[in-house]
Amino acid sequence: MRFLRWFFGLPDPTLDSDIAHLGSSRQRALRLLRSPFWRAVDRAHRSLSFRALQVGWAHLWHGTIGRWIYVKCAHGRGEAATMRFVASRTAIPLPRVWLSFPHPFRRGTEVIFMDKLTGTSLEDAWHRLSDDKKAIIAEQLERYVSQLRALPPPSGLRSICSVTGGPIRCFRLHADATTGPFRDEEHMNLQLRHLQPLDDPRIPEIVRKVHSTQHPLVFTHNDFFPRNIMIDEESAKVVAVLDWESAGWFPSHWEYCKSINWCTWKVEEEWRTKYLQRIIPVYEEEAEADRALMYDCNLSSYMSPWVHA
Repeated sequence: MRFLRWFFGLPDPTLDSDIAHLGSSRQRALRLLRSPFWRAVDRAHRSLSFRALQVGWAHLWHGTIGRWIYVKCAHGRGEAATMRFVASRTAIPLPRVWLSFPHPFRRGTEVIFMDKLTGTSLEDAWHRLSDDKKAIIAEQLERYVSQLRALPPPSGLRSICSVTGGPIRCFRLHADATTGPFRDEEHMNLQLRHLQPLDDPRIPEIVRKVHSTQHPLVFTHNDFFPRNIMIDEESAKVVAVLDWESAGWFPSHWEYCKSINWCTWKVEEEWRTKYLQRIIPVYEEEAEADRALMYDCNLSSYMSPWVHA
């Protein structure tokens, strides 16, 4: 019996006499460390390929419930609330959220169970689409953006914030993405200028002009790129608009500035020059000021600190 207790790392007063002065959790850890059985299990576990385990789990998931359900680990804890908010108030197609909860091991991460939709990203399908189909898609997106911008904020929300009234995610505003909320547009503009005053000599005149103008707040996707739009290639129907973790209430020009100035993608030139202006209201002067801040002002990087509203 004593052999079995030693072999499997079970408690034994005689065997544990040298560690009796330690706490119960420490005793258990040391018993497992000197147990031949658990040492063998640990070696076997370490010898398994982590990649093989991943592949095996993926096959099991996709062959069962994964055919209908997509699981996303989203940064922050507002994307599921945003998707429910948009789905209940617009005709914009997006996956239905079945369940969401904070990630048990990753702080600041939300696990979302949603419908798994079939389709192709607009970015991947773009080069295969005819001009007629591109025009049909642009027309649908224009309606969806209009519906989005017409959404009134929940009662009591008057700041630049997420659906929940909390911080927003935007790499354009901060390197860590999560920032705000901002009291108003002036507060957000201060962040865009890296906390520099308007009379700073490095600030171009176009920026001074735009940042002295107030714009109405509208609901904004804030990541409105072809990679986040799913379509059915055959019918040219928009199947879904994805990735809502950056959405919230922003000044009315922000969607256009972000969509035309931020990042690059495969269909950049034709999308920006021929179709984007049909979909999102154009704010060319504001976009010019935004480009100046991004590339011409010689300010510190966008990793500058920010202040809560």
